[in-house]
Amino acid sequence: MLWRAYALLSHGGDRIGLGSIGPASWQRPVTPSFRRSVDVLKVLEEADRAIWSASALSACAESGLLAHLGRPAEIDELARAASLPPALVGTLIDVLASYGFVVWERSRVRAAPPLMPFTTPEGMLTFRASLRAPLLQADSFRRRLADGTLTLDGWTHTDEAIIEAQGLLTRLWTTRALPKLKFLPGLVSRLERPGAGLLDVGAGAAGLSIALCEHFPHLTAVALEPAPRPAAIGHRHVQEAGLAARIAVRQERVEDLRDEKAFDLAFLPQMFLPEAVLQGAMERIFRSLRPGGWLLVAVLSSEGRGTISAINRLKNLLWGGGMRDVNHLKPRLAAAGFDPVIRAPSGHSLRMICARRPNLREPP
Repeated sequence: MLWRAYALLSHGGDRIGLGSIGPASWQRPVTPSFRRSVDVLKVLEEADRAIWSASALSACAESGLLAHLGRPAEIDELARAASLPPALVGTLIDVLASYGFVVWERSRVRAAPPLMPFTTPEGMLTFRASLRAPLLQADSFRRRLADGTLTLDGWTHTDEAIIEAQGLLTRLWTTRALPKLKFLPGLVSRLERPGAGLLDVGAGAAGLSIALCEHFPHLTAVALEPAPRPAAIGHRHVQEAGLAARIAVRQERVEDLRDEKAFDLAFLPQMFLPEAVLQGAMERIFRSLRPGGWLLVAVLSSEGRGTISAINRLKNLLWGGGMRDVNHLKPRLAAAGFDPVIRAPSGHSLRMICARRPNLREPP
C-alpha cells in the first residue's frame, strides 16, 4: 500500500557539583518556586549524563575498542589492544554494560548480540559516525555562539571531519532504507532500467548518490552541492568508488536547475533550504522529473512542546530551513503539481514526504 511507503532519508547532583545542597536542604517546604529549581537541576543532571554517555560511547569507537569486543577478552588484553589505560577501559566497559551492550563470561567480556554487528569494520564506521556527526556539530554550535560568529545562514560547515561523518551517515541510512523503495509504485522498476536517473539535491559528500548507484547498476546521478568544500569531498568519494562515469557532482544550486524530464527519483533535504527559494526549488524539481517519477522530501522539524520536537526545530533553524514541518510542506508540494503527496511512516526525528509527478499515461 502506498501509505506503507517508507523512504530515505539525520538528534545525580553530586556528579555535576550540585551535591552541596545537602540533606537538610531537602527538608524545606516544597514551594512552587523551589519545585521549579529542583526540576532545573534534574534537567541539568540528565544533560550531564547524556553528554558524557555520548562521549564515552564515542571513545569506544574512536579508540578501536569496539573492534576487540567481537570475542571474549580480559580488560588488560583489551587495554593493550586499544593502547588505553586498563582503568579507562574498565570504565568504558561499565558504560557499555549499563546499556546492555556487553556480557561477562567470568573474567572476560564480549559484545552482547545487539552490539555484535558494530564490532565489524562497517559496523564500527556506523557507530562512530552516528556519534561523531552530532558531537562535532554541537561543539561547532557552542563555539560559534561563544565567539559571536553564529548565523542562521544554513549548514555551512567546512570541517572535513563533520562533512565526512555526515556523508557516511547518509550513505549508511540510504543503504538501510533501500528495501523500502518497493512501496513506492513503479519506482524500483524505473531505477533498474537502463537510462534511469537520480537527482541528489544538497549532496554533500555524495553518500546517497553512491549508495543508490552501487545498488542499481543502470542508474546515473546528478549530485547538486553548491558549497565548494563538500563538493570537493563528494567528487573525491565518487572517484574512489569508481563511479565517476555515472555520478556528476555539480556545484550548482537547485534553484538554478535547468534539467527537464531527466530523472526518475529526486531527493530533497529541504531543512537546508531557505524559505525564499523553497517553492521555486520544488517547481524546478517537478519539471526535472519524468512523468511518474518520485520526489522524497526529508523533514526534520515537527510541532509539539516535547524535547525531541524542540531540538529538531533548533537543528532545522541552524541548518537554514527555518521550522517547516510536514503539514506546512504537503500543500506546497501539491501546489507545485505533485500528486499524490503522502507522509511516509516514520519515527520521532527524520520524517519523509513522498511526492509523485503524475504519470499521464496511467488511469486516474
